[in-house]
Amino acid sequence: MRKAWFPVLALAAIAWSLSGCGDSDAGPMEPMFDNPSTVRVVNRLAGPVLYVHAKPCGTQDWGEDLFRTNDPIEGTIQPGNSRDFTVEAGCYDLRARHLETTEPGPQIEKFAFSQAASPVTPVIWTLEEDSRDPT
Repeated sequence: MRKAWFPVLALAAIAWSLSGCGDSDAGPMEPMFDNPSTVRVVNRLAGPVLYVHAKPCGTQDWGEDLFRTNDPIEGTIQPGNSRDFTVEAGCYDLRARHLETTEPGPQIEKFAFSQAASPVTPVIWTLEEDSRDPT
């Protein structure tokens, strides 16, 4: 009788250990990098940053939004906050789209070109209001 329970318990232990595999709530997987670096985006604007894209210098495709989420909190940088993104070390052109204020409205784009990200020296991109000549 004792031997009959061993296979049942072994199968139950295996099933229990695998029960977390394939969890659909895990969210998107973070990419793996051989030579990681950081791009820090600092928001000193009046409105939130909604999208951040980085493309290798000299290429045309902006690719996927670096937030990698549609969550309205995790997928923005609110005024006065910053966010770090991990990228492969290299040269990048950066694009951010933001709102003018915290109210819904048109999106405005800002660019930074030829930014060198290395494992030792991250890119720090501070988004600020454009200075305008009142005259």
